[in-house]
Amino acid sequence: MSKSTAASVESALPTALAGFKDRAAAVKEAHRVARKAIQDDKMTSDLAKRGKLDGLNVGTRAKLDAIKAEQESYVSGLRSKIEKELRGNQPSDASSVLLRRDAADRARKLTDKNEALEVLQDAIANGDAEMAHAIGTRARNFTWLDVSDVYQAAHPDTADSAAALSYVEANTSGVAYNLSNQMTYAAPNV
Repeated sequence: MSKSTAASVESALPTALAGFKDRAAAVKEAHRVARKAIQDDKMTSDLAKRGKLDGLNVGTRAKLDAIKAEQESYVSGLRSKIEKELRGNQPSDASSVLLRRDAADRARKLTDKNEALEVLQDAIANGDAEMAHAIGTRARNFTWLDVSDVYQAAHPDTADSAAALSYVEANTSGVAYNLSNQMTYAAPNV
């Protein structure tokens, strides 16, 4: 499995998202064509047409929901993969897990980016990789850019993964993404 770079994610993510949207558009177009055929059928009663249209609506909704679930799974898997690359290989013995958990708890208590920057610089100077990573993650989650920059400067091997994760989060969250998904996966116009 190759490591995700910002360039590879910037290339793959829009293509994948466009593919999901194209599939949803094709389902909606098929719905439109089938709906027209049902409505134009002169040999079927209005009651039978209503039943067929209801069945068509249910089937179309299920197909759109399945494509949306696939998209969510793809985005979630990509985000998870990049987050694992950002964290790197971490020992899973009990002592290491406790160190990481303790560092994460201490980092969660940081509410000010200046304080976080000071604690991060102390952690880097003292070789406390767990605390530095916990603060780096907190900085990324709270968009403390100065703190993130210091963390990335101290850990240049994570820069590509951090940039890739930032790109994924910027393009798969927020109002524009949610509105686009609502429009893409909405029931077809009748």
